[in-house]
Amino acid sequence: MVKYYIIIGIIYTIPYIVTIVISGLRKKLETDRNFYGKTIDIQKIELTNVSYKKFEIARNNIKKYTEMGEIKYAYDRSYDFEDERLLLSEKEYQKCFPDKFVKTTVAYYIIFEFSYETDHGKIKAKITLTKPIIEKTYNDKDVEEIKKLIYEECSNKIFANVGTESKYKDYKGQEVIHSLPIRTSTLEGEIIGESNKRPGQYDWMFSDSSWYPEEAKKRNRFLSFCTYLNPNKRNSIFLPYFTIGILGIIINWMFNLIIK
Repeated sequence: MVKYYIIIGIIYTIPYIVTIVISGLRKKLETDRNFYGKTIDIQKIELTNVSYKKFEIARNNIKKYTEMGEIKYAYDRSYDFEDERLLLSEKEYQKCFPDKFVKTTVAYYIIFEFSYETDHGKIKAKITLTKPIIEKTYNDKDVEEIKKLIYEECSNKIFANVGTESKYKDYKGQEVIHSLPIRTSTLEGEIIGESNKRPGQYDWMFSDSSWYPEEAKKRNRFLSFCTYLNPNKRNSIFLPYFTIGILGIIINWMFNLIIK
């Protein structure tokens, strides 16, 4: 009976041992599939869409003031930055409020969407200008400045399809991100980046395989089972398998108590 339990224990332990061996070979076998922001070509960042978020402004929230002898009107609300204020000239104000019976007008926030993609990776950016406008129009200069900002913000970043709840590091110990928030005095938004690099022969075995593009290929079932014993792998079976082992020990102990 003792020999039987020893054999069962060895069989149960083998997948753990294989998992440890796989983890130990990670630096040797895993290929670098990260998307490095420093490889981005600013000329290939494309503007894909422009939209306008509408909101209402009440006349009584606009304050009149004089600056260097010129009458101006400012939308009175809380701003984090001076550049975010909506300023109207006398002519613009009269256009928005042609008579005393007009109580509200409409203003807009411009929302730009950009994309970039190569065989190495891709990014998508959604940027909102925080300074409101009263007409649906945008400046080409703003577009070029945002492209430059995206390029600069990404230049020292490494992208993969990781989560956003904590910090992630690849097998080299480099910090990897998926989402990059942006906030300046004139805009706010987010850049989303991920890799397009195809996996190497053994990359599917490691815990970060879900961060990158995966290919459906026939794999060794035993090795595949062992890889999912890694607690860091997505959809890991470590806890259920560990629980089975503990239950086996408890059942064996109870059985020995009964037969004694």
